[in-house]
Amino acid sequence: MILAVIVIVLLLASTACDRKPKGSAALENGNAGSPGIPSPATDAATIIERYIAQDKNRDGTIRLRAKTSGANEGSELDGPRNIQFNMYRKRQPDGRLLILIEFTEPSEERDRDGLITVFPDGQVEGVRYVQSTDSYITTRDLMAEDALFGLTLQELADGQPEKYDFTIAGEEIVEGAACYRAEGKLKHSAGSKFPRVVLMISKDNFTAVQAKFYDNRDQLARDLIVSKTEQIAGRWTRVRWKIDNPVRGKKIDFEAVDVKYDENLKDSIFTREYLKKISSR
Repeated sequence: MILAVIVIVLLLASTACDRKPKGSAALENGNAGSPGIPSPATDAATIIERYIAQDKNRDGTIRLRAKTSGANEGSELDGPRNIQFNMYRKRQPDGRLLILIEFTEPSEERDRDGLITVFPDGQVEGVRYVQSTDSYITTRDLMAEDALFGLTLQELADGQPEKYDFTIAGEEIVEGAACYRAEGKLKHSAGSKFPRVVLMISKDNFTAVQAKFYDNRDQLARDLIVSKTEQIAGRWTRVRWKIDNPVRGKKIDFEAVDVKYDENLKDSIFTREYLKKISSR
């Protein structure tokens, strides 16, 4: 169905476009904190608030490329694939976030075009149009992983960090960027496939350099690493990242090839009628 960039959703450091080689380590002396030992002055609520504020753009369009690889690679049914799609996002005055995914290549992927609505209460609804039956499939199941590329609706809704209570567990170097290590525990009232998340948040610009999602057995279920971030129209924007799904043995590499903000997108493109139109071409 739909991505975040996802993500996702949900989706996602200083001069990040020229980061050092991969890897993480405790900060050197003078940069407060070792992993697991937070600085007394560190305020988790403020850091998470600034992180979430990075994604408050009113609307925008992102053209993306994705390459999937991993399990059964090379087989006719489940080999590596190169896919291109557009993501349209718009925030509504009532607090809803609307996301439309439109696949452009290959053409046979168009039946996976989808519409996602993220509600202010944390619920997420995904809709697809099925041309063969002239009907819509709707789901609000946050646990299912068949929305897009094996990702959940929560990931497609940018991970929904507001569902977690965070503490700052220390500071680390990730992808060459000095980061806060934010440990998130799912709130009792929230639903998710991932009871625990770990965010590595850049100390420079408060974007996520890495995000780890853990399942009910506290095993790593997703590992998202951002390798390139750029300022576009004055906004820090993730332009290259990958997601590792160790449970399925899958990897997905994403690249944003064109990003535009504040386009005054029409509400009409975030409707089932428009979804049917683009899915039926």
